[in-house]
Amino acid sequence: MTGPASTPSAPAARPWSITVRLLLGLALCLLLVELLLQAFIPELAAAPLWGGALRLVAVLPLFAWCIVRALAPLRHLEDELDAGEAGSAPRPVPAELQPLSRAVHGVLERQRATTEQQRRFLADASHQLRTPFAVLRTQLQGAMSGQLEVKDTLPKMLATVDRSSELVRQLLSLAKVEQLVAQAHWQEVNLEAVAQAVCLEFGPLLARKRLDFSFESVPVRLTTDPWMLGELLRNLLSNAIHHAPRGSALGMVVRVLPDQAELLIWDNGGGIDAAVMDRLFEPFQSAAGGTGIGLGLSICRQIAESMQAQVQLFNRVQDDRVVGVDAVVRWNLAPAGAGGSHA
Repeated sequence: MTGPASTPSAPAARPWSITVRLLLGLALCLLLVELLLQAFIPELAAAPLWGGALRLVAVLPLFAWCIVRALAPLRHLEDELDAGEAGSAPRPVPAELQPLSRAVHGVLERQRATTEQQRRFLADASHQLRTPFAVLRTQLQGAMSGQLEVKDTLPKMLATVDRSSELVRQLLSLAKVEQLVAQAHWQEVNLEAVAQAVCLEFGPLLARKRLDFSFESVPVRLTTDPWMLGELLRNLLSNAIHHAPRGSALGMVVRVLPDQAELLIWDNGGGIDAAVMDRLFEPFQSAAGGTGIGLGLSICRQIAESMQAQVQLFNRVQDDRVVGVDAVVRWNLAPAGAGGSHA
């Protein structure tokens, strides 16, 4: 059984302008005082000196009351700020206060969203930190009690320690990114040089997996933080190496497009389910069957956004089948002489 349809409430009327309130209040006060004086003491009201003094004494309290009433929306706005009502709809306010009201509620809403995001992140991080230590404790207890073979347990314990170390490293990296973004000490950085340094850094890992690695680049200068740019490339390349089959091909390309600079890291992995591709940039999200921490791509997105760049993942299709994944970062190039990123 359904009830009657609810009638949508009419939008609240917008309060009058503060200026209009004050002018109307002053006019009404003057009119009221003049009527009272003419009605009760017309002789005194007609006297130039005493009449003016009486009018002033009578008008001041009434006009003060009008000012208090006219500025009531400011008190309402102050009450909303004290209450921290970020999710509530803003009250209708006079035209003069509308920009301030929108700005205040925008700040409160962003603060609420940031606080909620940090709460979820801390909850996920604490869970991610507890899990490997619980596993490590179980492995130690099993090995010490003789229920598990020490020879078989030690490699598993080492893998657990490595995963915990990687999680702590990425959490520290994320904290450093947030600090550098807040400081915003940007400088001109050569993307090609940073890319070459990162490739050399990953040389041993590439050799260990026997990956056929290729590197193509042109000089591109960006205005950013050099450590953050390197961390962006390290996370993307590490992710590609992790998912690339042993002995397959993998490459990095730095090139200039019309009005854009592009970094491309491609691999011959198995591709990513399109339904989860966008979620991989959220903290602690991994592809189906993935063994990673789930923070690397989240760090990449945060760094890219601080650079006003876009980072995306694409499945590379050939002959109607997915043959690999492309990780692409694009920076808008500023016109010559305008500063910012340029080739």
